[in-house]
Amino acid sequence: MIAMARTKTAERTCAGCREQRPREELVRLAVVPEPPFVVADARGQLGGRGVWIHADTQCLQTAARKGGIARSLRKPVSLDPSVIADGIVAQLERRLEGLLLGAHRARKIAVGTDSVRESLAEGRIRLLCVASDAAGRRDELMASAERLGKACVVLGPKADVGRLFGRDEVAVLAIEDGGIAEEVRRASAHLAGLRPAGTFPHKEPVEGAEGASSSAPRQVESVVEDRKPE
Repeated sequence: MIAMARTKTAERTCAGCREQRPREELVRLAVVPEPPFVVADARGQLGGRGVWIHADTQCLQTAARKGGIARSLRKPVSLDPSVIADGIVAQLERRLEGLLLGAHRARKIAVGTDSVRESLAEGRIRLLCVASDAAGRRDELMASAERLGKACVVLGPKADVGRLFGRDEVAVLAIEDGGIAEEVRRASAHLAGLRPAGTFPHKEPVEGAEGASSSAPRQVESVVEDRKPE
C-alpha cells in the first residue's frame, strides 16, 4: 500500500509569549541594521533574519521590553512597541484593501445589502464583511451568515470601505472566493489584536480555503530565522 503524503504545517515561536503557533497565526518582523531595527513583514516576503510574533499589544510589549526581539538582534537595543505596532497595522490595512480590490476585479465580491442577500441566498458567500458602524440590516445578515456556517469580520467605518469601491458608503460585503476570504480573515484577525476597530468575532478557517484544515502535523521552527525572499 502506498502511504499518502501528509502536508506539514510549519510553526514559529512568538518572541513575546514564547508560544509555538502555526505561522499563519503570527506576524513576521524583518530585522534591519538601523533603528527601528525591525520592520513589519506581514506578507513574509522580506529577506534576511526575521522574528515572529503575535499581532497582539501584550506580546509586542513583552518582546520589546524583556529582550525577545533584542536576542534575535544579538545586541541590546531600545525598541518602542507602539512604533512596531503602527508598522504592522499599516501593512495589514494595505493588505486588506488589496485583497478586497482584488476580489472586486475578479468579480468575486458582492457589495451592498441587496447583493449580499443574493450571495447568501445562492450559497456563493465565503466570508461576510461588515463596516464597524454599519446599522440597519447588519444583524440580520450576520445571523444569516452564521446559520450557513460562514465567518464574519468587522472592517473599518462605512465611509472608508465605500472609498475603495468609489461609493460614499458601503456597510456590508460578501467575499465569494475561498482563498481571498481566508486571507481577509487572517489579516482581520491580526488587526483585532492591535486596534479596537478590528473586532473579529469568528476565528475558524474559512470553508473552502486552501490550507484551512488543522489536522496536519506541525513542523516547529525557531523564533528567529534567516531566509531568502520568496
